[in-house]
Amino acid sequence: MNMLSRRSFVLALAIGAASLAPISTARAGELLVCNFNGNSVTRYDLATGAYLGTLDPAANIQGPLCARLGPDGLLYVASEGNNRIVRFNPDTWTYKDTFVAGNGLTQPTGLTWDTNGDLLVSSFDGDSILKFDGTTGAPKGALVTSGQGTLNGPDNGIIVGPDGAIWVPSYWNNRVIRYNADTGATIGQFATVARPRVMEFRGGAMFITSETNNSVRKYDVATGQYLGNFVASGSGGLTTPIGMTFASDGVLYVTSSNNKVLKYDAATGASLGQFTSDHIDLPTFVTVVPSPAAASLVPVVLLATLRRRQ
Repeated sequence: MNMLSRRSFVLALAIGAASLAPISTARAGELLVCNFNGNSVTRYDLATGAYLGTLDPAANIQGPLCARLGPDGLLYVASEGNNRIVRFNPDTWTYKDTFVAGNGLTQPTGLTWDTNGDLLVSSFDGDSILKFDGTTGAPKGALVTSGQGTLNGPDNGIIVGPDGAIWVPSYWNNRVIRYNADTGATIGQFATVARPRVMEFRGGAMFITSETNNSVRKYDVATGQYLGNFVASGSGGLTTPIGMTFASDGVLYVTSSNNKVLKYDAATGASLGQFTSDHIDLPTFVTVVPSPAAASLVPVVLLATLRRRQ
């Protein structure tokens, strides 16, 4: 794992020229992939896997770890390498603005929103969850303070669960921890997972990528009972998974450290082969967005990438 050491990455000072292919309203949707080492978010036709280009390089993304559609319909990207949250217009994929920078934001990894529409950001080295006004980006302080509830390395899979709580993958001590989304109070540890990364909820179960176990693990949401590997260790060539998302086409898309996005049956976890390896460079997070012709844009999870460590 030394070759994947977080500290070993050399972040580019700027993103090189990138193709911005026009979006056809005939498409059913796109898969977006955060490429940590490539300092880019690449776009693919969900139906064919064809490469469509990147998000606007004017945003100067460095080390993207998460990309999610916000309540305002804009795409938010956590740019860990330069401590910013940037936004894009999903109709054109042009850079809109830098929504958050400074104000204590260090090494942002994950993004989610509370019921009031405020933005919650996990600060990896700060071991905390920060809150920002969902309209203006103004800081509202730490919702979860440094190290609270044994939090150690909150990662890019932070998400508000079906119970309304914030679920946080605590990377360095192999835990999934829950917090009250309104007060930040610690609810407690949900499960022990080796190097947890991205979480998804589906059918009363919680699915999580385990970087160390090279698998997608499954837990009962109500009881915390471990239900086994949904995607078996190494299935389909899976190596050090981080990002994943369930799509409406019945496929689970998962990132793999060998610079591939792999497909699995969303009902059984069986391997369906490779989706793409085109322009993939250390993929961290994936998300599915519908065609611009759709009536609304529904937030879905982007793939998280591996980036670390010893």
